[in-house]
Amino acid sequence: MPSTSKESGGTPSRRRTRTVDREFHRLDGSSIDVAFMQSWSDQHIVCHNGFKVLKLPYKVMAVDWSSPDFGKQWETVPKFSMCIFLPDAKEGLWSLVEKMAPSPEFLHVHLPVKSVSVGIVCVPRFKLSFGGSIVNNLKSLGLNLAFDPFMASMTEMVKEEATEGRMYVDDVIHKAVIEMNEEGSVAAAAVESDDDMGFSLYDDYEPPKPVDFVADHPFAFFIIEETSGAIVFAGHVLDPSVE
Repeated sequence: MPSTSKESGGTPSRRRTRTVDREFHRLDGSSIDVAFMQSWSDQHIVCHNGFKVLKLPYKVMAVDWSSPDFGKQWETVPKFSMCIFLPDAKEGLWSLVEKMAPSPEFLHVHLPVKSVSVGIVCVPRFKLSFGGSIVNNLKSLGLNLAFDPFMASMTEMVKEEATEGRMYVDDVIHKAVIEMNEEGSVAAAAVESDDDMGFSLYDDYEPPKPVDFVADHPFAFFIIEETSGAIVFAGHVLDPSVE
């Protein structure tokens, strides 16, 4: 179905992101209209056999660009990116996950290393949350005493009249939330540069064809800290309308 823009007037500029409504295809064959963010800016994208990867760097806030040693700061400051792995086939997510699972290096060796010209980039807005008890995780790391009602002694953490007997930890709840929206897109695009220049010695040189990245079906995503290579968040989007 045709896209309907929520922004009125004019042709979209190359450096601007618009929000449009379009179809997202679920794994069961059904589809739903959701809000997509569109961009025509150069992006870090790489095409592999059966899937594409889009890397959206988060804006680095801790570097003083006016400092003489900003280069050294850049080497050590944490740099986070959201990386979206999009299968070519609309129902191809689980096949892609099966390729990733056996190899810890799969993710890092398939990341984009440079920005490319794009025809259009479409990514749905989504918000995902996960929460649950992490008591067993903490116990597996050796933290057992705090959860023992007979051995724990935390009464000094509260006023004497607030409790009787021993005080211990019954449960620890952890919750993580990740949201992809227009502000995130703007922050990701802020580190891009428009200062690319180039030339060719050949009259018949043809520039690479622009790449389209349309995430209108289920995909996997990762948030990576690039200085250390650590994966700090991983998930997949099956239906962006469901939180």
